[in-house]
Amino acid sequence: MEDRIYLNLKREEKNIPIVFIERIEEIREHLASFNYTDLVIFSDKLVYRLYKDFIESLKPTYLYLFDEGEESKSIESYLKAIDYLLEKNIDRKALFVAIGGGVVGDVVGFVASTYKRGVRLIHIPTTLLSMVDSSIGGKTGINYKSYKNQIGTFYQPEMIIICPKFLETLPKSEILSGLGEIIKYGFTLDRSILGMKERFEKDVFDIFHDRMLAMQLIKKSINCKVKIVEKDEKESLLREVLNFGHTVGHALETYYNYYFSHGIFIILGMIAEMILSNMIFNFDLSNVDFLIRILEKNNIKLPQKFDKNQIISIMKHDKKNINASIRMVLLKDVCDYVLGYEVNEDILYEVLGRFEKIVFS
Repeated sequence: MEDRIYLNLKREEKNIPIVFIERIEEIREHLASFNYTDLVIFSDKLVYRLYKDFIESLKPTYLYLFDEGEESKSIESYLKAIDYLLEKNIDRKALFVAIGGGVVGDVVGFVASTYKRGVRLIHIPTTLLSMVDSSIGGKTGINYKSYKNQIGTFYQPEMIIICPKFLETLPKSEILSGLGEIIKYGFTLDRSILGMKERFEKDVFDIFHDRMLAMQLIKKSINCKVKIVEKDEKESLLREVLNFGHTVGHALETYYNYYFSHGIFIILGMIAEMILSNMIFNFDLSNVDFLIRILEKNNIKLPQKFDKNQIISIMKHDKKNINASIRMVLLKDVCDYVLGYEVNEDILYEVLGRFEKIVFS
C-alpha cells in the first residue's frame, strides 16, 4: 500500500495527499494521474544542474528556472515568471509543478494562486526544510524591499510528493536548516522529537543517512503541521504556534541578508525567544544550552554584532503583529505555549542583550 498522509481541509472540502516515495522515478507515475493541457515545471538553476536528467524525463511542455537563492522571492522575479507564462499563452488547465526548496515553493505557489486566478499545483520539495515545513499548509509569498513574506496568499496544492532521496545532494548547512524546523516542532507540538537530543547534537548528516530514522522525523514533523493547519488553515490564531522562533529569527535573517539558511536563523530565533520565555514565564533555560551546542558543533557564528534597535525595527513588520504591537509565541514549558503575547520594546532590548552575550561569548 502506498504511504501517504492526508491534509483534510473541511472549509474547502479538499483532501490533499502528502505522498511518500522511495525512488525519484516514481514521481512520473503521480504526474501521469492528472489531466492537463500543459505541464509547466518550475525549479531553480542549482536543482536543475543536480537533477537535469530526471526533470527532463518528466517531459515538461515548458520548463522555467529561477536563479538560486532568496533573491528569487522578489516582485521582479514573480513578474518575470508571469510574463513568461503569458508569452507562452499557458491556460488555466495547465499543471504547475514546483521542484525545489522553500524559495521555489513559495514563489511558484504565489504564481499558481494568481495566474489566471488559479492554476493547479504540485509541490515536490527537495530540501529537508521544505519537506517538513514550507511545502505544507498552502502559504505562498514573496519578499518586498527588506521585509520577508509581506506579499502572499494561502493556496493549497493538489498533491505534495516527499522523496528523501533528494536529501542525498544537500550540503550540511541545508540539513541543519531543516533540523531547526524539526526541533521547533519538538519544543511546541511533539515532545517525543526531543527524545533524540543527543543524536541532534552529534553529526546531523548521520541522522539523515539513516533512511528509516530520517523518514520517521519527517513524518512526525509533517503530522505536527497537518494537525495545526487542519484546525486553522488561514492563521487566525492557533497556526501561529508554527512561528515559534520566527519573529526574532526572521528579523536576524533580514538584518544579516540571509547569511545562513532559513532554519539556522530559526534556531537562533528560538534561543532569543526562549530567553524571553524565561524572563516572563520562567521557562527552563537548559533548553537553550541544547541549541547552543548544536550551533557550536556545526561552527555556526553570526558574522558580526547586530544593532538591537534595527532588529526591533524589523520585528515591527512581522506578519503576526496587530496595531503595531509586537506579538510572539512564547513557551511556559516544552509543548506548553502562549500565542500572541504582546512584548514591549524595553523587554526586547534586554532580551537581545542577553542573547548577544550568549551567541557572541
